[in-house]
Parts: sequence; structure tokens; C-alpha cells
Amino acid sequence: MADKAEVGEALVRLMARLDGNEANVRSAIPGRKVLRCRVPDLDSTWYSVIDQGHMSPPTEQLPGDGDRVDVTLQVDSDDLIDLVEERMSFLSAFLSGKVRVDASFMDLLRIRNLL
Repeated sequence: MADKAEVGEALVRLMARLDGNEANVRSAIPGRKVLRCRVPDLDSTWYSVIDQGHMSPPTEQLPGDGDRVDVTLQVDSDDLIDLVEERMSFLSAFLSGKVRVDASFMDLLRIRNLL
């Protein structure tokens, strides 16, 4: 099992990679969305905000003033590392139940295009 520091570092890498791809992020997710990533085997949660094509670094504090969470991903630590390292695709992880998503149908499609 990956530890909390490894998962945090992996999320930083993922958000930086997405932030460096501003045009694709902006076209996939116009406007502002709050993302939550739950990692149940570590009993931890991280948040990030997509706004105008930019990704905020992950934080363990809910951003803003009680912002509504638009998309929640739930994934165990080792599976998250595999996703970030591209050893597993988001689609196969989702279909196999390794990643659970709580989002509107449109947000699910948009997130799938990014990951």
C-alpha cells in the first residue's frame, strides 16, 4: 500500500500535468469545478479546483468558502499511483470498480477525457 506522502506527491504530479495542458482542460471542463479524491485505505481526502483551464495543487482542505464538490473520485492508494504513472487507464479502472466516481453524467464524460 502506498503511503500518504506518495499519494500526495502523485496527485501533485497529476495536477501539474493537467495544469500544463490548459487548452485541453479548458475545452473539456469549461468554468469552475471542485474535485475531491478520496483514498479510503489511507482514510484521506484531497481537493483541487479546475478554473478556466487551470488546476490548483491538491490540498487536504476544502477550497473556498464551503464550495460544493462537483466530482468525487474514490480510489485506493496503489490504484491511484498506477493511474498517475499510466500503468492503468482510467476507463479500465472505472469499469473494474477500482475507481468510483460521483458526478453528473456530463462531468463524468469530461473527467474521462482528461484522465
